[in-house]
Amino acid sequence: MPRVPSIGLRISAGVVLAGLAACSSDGGTGLLVGAPSGGAVASVAVSPSAATLGVGTTLQLTSTLFDGNGGELSGDVSWDSSNNSVASVNDSGLVTAVAEGAATITASAGGQSGSAVVTVVNSNPPSP
Repeated sequence: MPRVPSIGLRISAGVVLAGLAACSSDGGTGLLVGAPSGGAVASVAVSPSAATLGVGTTLQLTSTLFDGNGGELSGDVSWDSSNNSVASVNDSGLVTAVAEGAATITASAGGQSGSAVVTVVNSNPPSP
């Protein structure tokens, strides 16, 4: 009789963890702990993917995690800037334009990453 995948519950040290029982010929099971909800991250999208900001302004970037089938996942993302002297980013994806130039802002999760290019311009051009 063929085995059918099932959802299993495991209890360890008083904490209930839900795991997806993976069927194999030897009857083994697998459990992902600490992974984004819904499965493994296949890609990370950052929106908007490009922006131009004036010095001193901010922009909220958002990230979306996707599984291998294109389904959205939930999970924590870490943010980083390639050039903090041009544009910095906080833990929630809020970018602050610091000085003229360009920086790549990267969101990472589950070994995957996505990015946005931020160009910072002088918001107060010199008077003629």
